[in-house]
Amino acid sequence: MDLITEQRLARRAAILATAREMIAESGYEAITVRDLAQRCRVSVPTLYNQFGGKDEVLAAAIQEHFVQVLGENSVEDSEPSFECLINVLDRCSNQFLTLATYHQRLLEAFASLDATAAVQRRIASQFSRVIATQLEHLQRKRQLAEWSDIQLLAGQVTNAVIGTAIVWSTGHLDDTVLGPAIRYAAGLVLLGAARGRTRVELEALVVQAQLVIARSSRTDNEINEQLAKEV
Repeated sequence: MDLITEQRLARRAAILATAREMIAESGYEAITVRDLAQRCRVSVPTLYNQFGGKDEVLAAAIQEHFVQVLGENSVEDSEPSFECLINVLDRCSNQFLTLATYHQRLLEAFASLDATAAVQRRIASQFSRVIATQLEHLQRKRQLAEWSDIQLLAGQVTNAVIGTAIVWSTGHLDDTVLGPAIRYAAGLVLLGAARGRTRVELEALVVQAQLVIARSSRTDNEINEQLAKEV
């Protein structure tokens, strides 16, 4: 790689990192190309030439981050298994919590802005493919019913993860139960098709997640009742 190419890639990475910082600080909609250019110390034409506009810059920043998340301890380097599938789910919930403000802002934008629809579809598709790889392996091992449509099932697991994350982003789900809630939602989807040892493990995982969520819910109710008494 020549020096010019290396510098261009480094500048691109810096711009995308700054874009993610600005999403966390201000939200997707509040960012302007001029503000982004000023923060990155580049010209507005440079941003347009390299990316094409605000939505393209932010979409690239979001998608690159998601690819990095999936790339950590690469799933492709691991033998597909039930444990690997759960690891993918846990990695997502951990990442949501590690960069909580960023993801909450992002999910707000996904829920309200048409401009984010294309990147939403790409991210969902990528995540679904990762899940499908694990499910195909389980089906070959006869741990999923033969009638299971793997692509459809992977899509439903993806929807369960995204739906749970959206509930969390609105503040209706506590940080401490996000991981169990994602396991619970995805596990319930998979239970109908799971077979053999995987079904036993999945059922135990769902029951454990349910206990954690229920315990947290009871604690919240007790706090609310105490506050009501004090008022």
